[in-house]
Amino acid sequence: MYNQSKIILLSLVLFSSAGCGISRAVNKTLSPPADTKWVNIEVKNPSQHTKPFPLEVRYISYECMKRRISGFDGSVITEPSYNVIGIPMQQEGGDIWKAKVAMTGGGSCKWMLSAVTLGIEYIDVMHLGEDLVPGAAVGVSLAFDNDASRNGQYRFIKGDLKISQKYYPYITEWNINKKTKDLSLYGKRTFLKYRITDGDNILFEPLLDESKVIRYVEPKEKIKGVYPQIIYPDGSVAPERTLFPDFDKVDNMKIK
Repeated sequence: MYNQSKIILLSLVLFSSAGCGISRAVNKTLSPPADTKWVNIEVKNPSQHTKPFPLEVRYISYECMKRRISGFDGSVITEPSYNVIGIPMQQEGGDIWKAKVAMTGGGSCKWMLSAVTLGIEYIDVMHLGEDLVPGAAVGVSLAFDNDASRNGQYRFIKGDLKISQKYYPYITEWNINKKTKDLSLYGKRTFLKYRITDGDNILFEPLLDESKVIRYVEPKEKIKGVYPQIIYPDGSVAPERTLFPDFDKVDNMKIK
């Protein structure tokens, strides 16, 4: 059920690599030292129909470098190695799920924590439609070094972090290339981005309001001048060629 797309995106940075002398494969074994600091991750699951997905954790090594050929000019580029792993979250009573991540991954490559992605996704969608299937996840992307935060806009946070974000159900009806209806979660941001320094505790408390359902409907067939429609919970339709729903409009909408 878990949406694997995020791990795939993180893995795209991994090319054929070698480390610790370039000639042999990178040893990705983690061995956190006894004195490592730990980051405690906690997610408060907002609904029986959702579930936190496993943490997507990326470590970086400057000890075991890798080489690749530039597609631009054929030059050899030396880069740090990456190590992407998944860490399941454990339910600790009711709607609280927890996991912890070592800041120092250790091992022969001296792995250091670079990034963590956490969040929730729908696992049960039948209550909103028998023909629905679970869609994309939402959550938080945390950067713990400059390498992870170099691509994209991250909000800098010093110390512990508590995040509360509201989400609404978003049904995407595909009709042209495939016939399916995905149920995802829609928020002001799909993944909030934070650059963390000196933070040991991360709490994510998503809020889910299923009283307002947003719909994206593709035309039955591809016709010039006919575009997908975004239908708001009150039945109103977004202007033609609108790419994404207006979150604030949904949030402020009064449903009779």
